[in-house]
Amino acid sequence: MDALAHALLGATLAQATSARCAALTPRQCLAVCSSAAIFPDIDFIGFLVDPLRFLAEWHQGPTHSLILLPLWAALIGGAFALAARRRADFLPACAFAAVGLASHIVLDLMTAYGTALFHPLSQQRFWIGSLFLVDPVFLLIALGALVASLRLRKRWPALAGIALLALYAGGQTLQQLRASDIARQWAQANGIVPTRVAALAQPLSPFNWKLLVVDGERYHQAHLKLDAGAAALPIPWPLGELARAYRPPERLVWQLRYRYGADAALQPQVQARWHDPRFASYRRFALFPALSRIDRGGETCIWFTDLRYDLPTLPDTFRYGFCRGGETLPWRLYRLRYFSVDSRQGLKSVD
Repeated sequence: MDALAHALLGATLAQATSARCAALTPRQCLAVCSSAAIFPDIDFIGFLVDPLRFLAEWHQGPTHSLILLPLWAALIGGAFALAARRRADFLPACAFAAVGLASHIVLDLMTAYGTALFHPLSQQRFWIGSLFLVDPVFLLIALGALVASLRLRKRWPALAGIALLALYAGGQTLQQLRASDIARQWAQANGIVPTRVAALAQPLSPFNWKLLVVDGERYHQAHLKLDAGAAALPIPWPLGELARAYRPPERLVWQLRYRYGADAALQPQVQARWHDPRFASYRRFALFPALSRIDRGGETCIWFTDLRYDLPTLPDTFRYGFCRGGETLPWRLYRLRYFSVDSRQGLKSVD
């Protein structure tokens, strides 16, 4: 999730537990726990080095590992004790750092990105997808609990806030199950035997979901709004257009996306690019890979996307692919910059 959510949760946890620690002051507990709660996203530095390997290997990898959590906690605790010039603060600081780190891992696990919990023993990524990257309800609960706890100088607002956050996360998981059932019922009604069904949390409202029905190399996708009867707040453009793309179950619009595109004549060329050895990192990253588009003009470009992250009315998000200037020229690896139409960045591959 976003850095603000991580920092707020870490600070709220510190407020809820600092009374049990006599070695550190409440402010020190808050500083250590909230700093540790945002520390794992230091891996964003990797994006500047290699955007593709960052997506596939580095982000939510080593710094988000339960196996390596004690190492990071010791590093943060040691830095704090060194700054405070008090060796006795090391173990208490490690404990609060561990709490902050664990809160970060749990929050990211609730999103759709995938977290390598057991790195380096295993590269398998785990995800739930019941919370979106930025969740206004989550932020408001965490902020309210933290402010109340600080102003009243009491633990109970922080404890109440943590309980509310747990209930909210549980409620979102139940909504996710309901959204998945709607997708399965649609597939059954249309004679589709899906290999996989997914419901992913979406922005603007906790009731917005992306539905994905995987049918071989085809994807049926729709954007669901579960609270159709609730009065919607006016949302300014362009977010208003995005909000209107989510529809109640009885008015869902299903779209068909293809892994290699709808044109059978072009599929062999698209498949060749998908299986290019230089694209191994993207193949590891993408759970729902699909052809984004093919550009023709001065150069031919074939772009892929991962449907997990694409939002209605907006350009596909993680677009990576190949371009070449002529039939006899080699294909080169590129990415399209976020939210751009055709602004691209050349990439180097080590695969």
